[in-house]
Amino acid sequence: MNCPECGTPIPEGKLYCPGCGYAVQMVPDYDADLEDNLNSVGSDIAGTVNRIDVADSNKTEYDTQATTKQIPMVRKDEASSIRRRIRYSKEKSDRFSTFVVAGLLMIALAAGTVIAYRGMAKGSFIPERAVNAALSSNRSISVDYGNDAAYSVPESAAENDMTVAEEDSVSSDDLFRQTLEVSPESGEYFEPELISATVSGNEEGVSFNGIIYYTDDGSEPDERSRIYRNEIEMPIGESHYAFRLLDDRGNLSETVYLDYKLGYNGACSPEHAVNLCVAKLIQDGALLDPAGHVPGSLGTFGYKCETLVRYGNRVYYMIPEYFCDPGAAAVPTGTIYAVDADNMGLYRVKRGAGGKYVFEMFY
Repeated sequence: MNCPECGTPIPEGKLYCPGCGYAVQMVPDYDADLEDNLNSVGSDIAGTVNRIDVADSNKTEYDTQATTKQIPMVRKDEASSIRRRIRYSKEKSDRFSTFVVAGLLMIALAAGTVIAYRGMAKGSFIPERAVNAALSSNRSISVDYGNDAAYSVPESAAENDMTVAEEDSVSSDDLFRQTLEVSPESGEYFEPELISATVSGNEEGVSFNGIIYYTDDGSEPDERSRIYRNEIEMPIGESHYAFRLLDDRGNLSETVYLDYKLGYNGACSPEHAVNLCVAKLIQDGALLDPAGHVPGSLGTFGYKCETLVRYGNRVYYMIPEYFCDPGAAAVPTGTIYAVDADNMGLYRVKRGAGGKYVFEMFY
């Protein structure tokens, strides 16, 4: 092939003229057989496609010779109706599931209630002695306990149980066959005294079985009050006590109220005894000042004369030690001092065997 511009021969397979650089456009040779084959395939494809009548969009024509089926088109209003039916079906299914779950829960709750009721019914009160007697006797009567089934109880056992019920319903005067006694009686005293509470039976062979509660502010005792265990040292000055007995049946007796006033005519007063103790501790360096300050602490120590005790032929003012942090309540440290009320001797006090005091001279 020669270049149409300069006539230079162009080698086969080259797209540009080697002489002038002209770009050669190659045109494939026309193939008549290939053209016929393409036309035949196009006709076959066209024959297999459904024809739609554009004039009437609601009708669809089908070619009986077609190899495929035409899927009918869905109009917009029909599509909305289908979506509504699907949504309604789903909501209906959800409601049904909710009703089923609620029903199962109600059934479970009812079953639990029945089981609990039956358990309570089985554990309901049946007199123990009556049941034991029923097991050992053939003579029986029918006793109805509310809505429960009738239990078979012997006549003799029923009579015994009625006797027990009568005993349980006796008056409080008969119930309290114990007498609570507290000594000494109310009054003014000038010697150390111990307050004691005892219980005695009004009938022969009746022993005490209960708890004695008391208060030291005159208020009525109850189960939350202090429990009396040992004799109480009468406090110096005025004091107000109240005692009450709780028997083994859970009944509280009448309250016993007592008012005391204790003083002692010795060589010094309780206030002088406290001052003597504090002065000795300052002298020894245990305290910095009368306010009770100590080195390296913001807290203070305090001392108070609360009771008067007799040991042998001597009388002592008892002075326990307390420690108080700023803004907190004072708490006892366990240390106790004592001052002889007659000769003003100073002692440290410890608890010995049996709770007795042991006095050591504090020089």
